[in-house]
Amino acid sequence: MVGSYVVRWSGLIAAFAVAACGAEQLPSSPSELAEPDTQTNAKGTAASTDELFNSSPQVAIVNGEQAATIDISLPKDLDTLHPDLGDEIRSRANRGTEAFIATAEADKAEAAEKGYDFRPHSLDVKWIEVGPREGRLAAYLGTYATYTGGAHPNVLFDVLNWDRVDNVLVTFEDLFDDPQAARAAMTLALKDGLLEQKRIRLEGTGISENEMMTAWVGPAFEGNESVFQGFTFARSSDPARSGGMIYHFAPYEVGAYAEGVHEVGVSYEAFESELKPAYTDAFGGEPILP
Repeated sequence: MVGSYVVRWSGLIAAFAVAACGAEQLPSSPSELAEPDTQTNAKGTAASTDELFNSSPQVAIVNGEQAATIDISLPKDLDTLHPDLGDEIRSRANRGTEAFIATAEADKAEAAEKGYDFRPHSLDVKWIEVGPREGRLAAYLGTYATYTGGAHPNVLFDVLNWDRVDNVLVTFEDLFDDPQAARAAMTLALKDGLLEQKRIRLEGTGISENEMMTAWVGPAFEGNESVFQGFTFARSSDPARSGGMIYHFAPYEVGAYAEGVHEVGVSYEAFESELKPAYTDAFGGEPILP
């Protein structure tokens, strides 16, 4: 069943090749999700990216000078997970590294040819467990921090949700009897959560709630069912049950770069009436949300 999933990867490779411009402010990081139970490893750069994640951060060299670095951090217990789950995390952590190195090397060569300063590129990949420690549902969040020589770095997310009973990946549609009804309920909850955050972050700017909705929040949901896949299962006071979903929005997805990352928690109570019977008991407790 590995591979039967939908994730938001369309922007990742493009981000490797484009030097973003804009405010110098760094995007907010999901620090509340960061945990100490990760191990730092790296893939090869000029070497094969099928090598093990067991070396120091790798450096790509062009004409004797650094072009890019890649650093990859994976969960410490990766080797104890179900083999399909472990393979999926490794595969996603490695995805795009060869394209990233190729872009950096090409940019370095172009800078030398045209006589301008080159800023080495960097890719920092971190995968951590963020979902319930026990029970049916597990969740992992991948954070990809990139710098490609522009005015500021950028950050992108990948999510992986797992069913420990059936040992398969779980998508939004897998959870609900009527996915369309579930999307409608989730849309309301997410828009409310995003507007609440924007009121705080954009206070004093003179931007109205209507402008927040029409410029950023509304368009993110229009004809875009993939937006509903960007969640991880939240923890709750019950270690074996999920308290809901946490949606992870990178800069530019629902706001300007200066707004940083948006993480919106949705309690299971907002969608429990739509859950398939198989997943009803997997949610409960007091939700632990951003």
